[in-house]
Formats: sequence, C-alpha cells, structure tokens
Amino acid sequence: MSLDIVVVTNNRISNLSTGILLFVIGFGGRIMLHDYPNFETVMVSIFLASMLLSLNMSFVITISIITFSDMYLGYFGTSKIILFTYSGFLLVSLITSKLKNQIKGDYNSNTVYKFTASGIIFAGVYDVWTNFGVFLLSYELTFENLILVYILGIPFMIYHLLSSIVTFSLLGFPLYYLFTTTNKNEYKIPTIKEMES
Repeated sequence: MSLDIVVVTNNRISNLSTGILLFVIGFGGRIMLHDYPNFETVMVSIFLASMLLSLNMSFVITISIITFSDMYLGYFGTSKIILFTYSGFLLVSLITSKLKNQIKGDYNSNTVYKFTASGIIFAGVYDVWTNFGVFLLSYELTFENLILVYILGIPFMIYHLLSSIVTFSLLGFPLYYLFTTTNKNEYKIPTIKEMES
C-alpha cells in the first residue's frame, strides 16, 4: 500500500519569528549606525518583510521599525518631514510586495543582482520622495529651489545608495535565502490510509 503524506506548515509561528527578526535588524541597525548618515538597515529589513510576509504584516513591520527607532532617537514628533519619511518607507514596502515574484529567484548571481538593483532603485525612490518633501516644507516653491534641494541632497543620496548596495547584497540576499530554505517549520502527519496499513 502506498504512503500518502500530508505536510502541514505552521505559517503563523514562522511569520511571527521572521517579522520579529526583521524588526530587530531594522531597529538595531538604525540605532547602531546612527552616526553614519543614510547608512542603515531599515530599507533592507522593510524589503525582506515585503518579500517574505503578507502586505499587511510588512506594513506593521515597517511602521514599527521607524516609529520605535524614531522614539528611541528622540525624532518622533519633532520633524516636519515625518509624513514623507514614513510614506517613503511604506511606498518601498508596497512596491516590493507587488513585484516580489519578479525579484525572487534561486540561490545564484542573477538573484543577487536583482536584490542589489532593487536596493539602488528603492534608495533612489525614497530619496527623491523625501527630498521633494524637504522642498515643499522648507523652501519657497520655485523651480530653482527644487533643483537646489536635489543638488544639496546628492551627498546623502550617495551614502544611501552605497548603504543599499552593501545591505541588499551582503545582508538581504543571504537572509532571504536562509528564510526561504529553512523557515518552513514543517512536520508530517500520516493520512488515514497510512494509519490503516
């Protein structure tokens, strides 16, 4: 008699542990790297949460990382730009969730390339959006000032791009591989047919 096996995956436990670990990486990295402008682990943590978890849970992780780290650093409620920084990270989460099937892949150089390219693109999207917020909130609304804001933001954008290249390729991809190959929490239950044999 053939053996039929049912595989049960406890997604609630594995999703919770994944979310907690990504929160710790994002929050802890932002605190530890605080002295290095725009060099952080928040973006890669949000990216991984969006790749591995549901959109709702990735939004919870995103908001938790930036809110608690802002509170710890004393930024929460003190900056006019908060609407743009928070919505910028949520935008990264949303785009990643929509495109994750195109980004994910096997453990090979092509997937590393896609992760690194994603980091560069998302750092660019985030910086363009938040710099636009700086322009709207802090400058007279002229075309010359808009150009000035983006020119002044170039050094910070360079740091952010370098941060994303490093974190997405050296942290993001290995963690993605680890989670997708070992975070299955599977166990086997014999079917009725098997129990009767």
